[in-house]
Amino acid sequence: MRFPLGVASVAIALAATVVPAPATTLVRRLPLEQVAAEAARVVHATVIDVHSDRDEWGAPATWITFDVARTLKGSVARQLTIKQFGTAAPLDDGSLARIPGLPRYTVGEEVVLFLRGDSARGFTSPVGLGQGVYRVVHRGARRAVQSDLAGKEEDLGTFLARVERLTGQGH
Repeated sequence: MRFPLGVASVAIALAATVVPAPATTLVRRLPLEQVAAEAARVVHATVIDVHSDRDEWGAPATWITFDVARTLKGSVARQLTIKQFGTAAPLDDGSLARIPGLPRYTVGEEVVLFLRGDSARGFTSPVGLGQGVYRVVHRGARRAVQSDLAGKEEDLGTFLARVERLTGQGH
């Protein structure tokens, strides 16, 4: 199947930020300040739906819907659905498209998400691929965030306050 030039450009742009290595994927590390500055939207949310299909142009896509607990940058909404290039699972025709480093999501998962603006075709992705996703982990009564790339944890409240200072917005 042929994909329109715009879809191919999105895939190439995403793949160009990733340098494959034998058993890993290397991504240029971005400081949180840069991730926050480059994000069009920053939300603290819970994943409520994930599904893959082809979009109206025939490109493989995954739609992820979030229940937004707090908006730290961008327009405020109680629910947010994003369209990410590639598939989370094989489609009905058996095809599977994945971009190395592009995060996957699980229903029920709590995240702090730093998103780029939507492309002309409605695609978006986290800033710096996995660097724009901080997953909330529960340690008893304590909640912390953990980056997909950096293994260290930070208290959720402290992290959200720091992001709010960086973005100058919080709702």
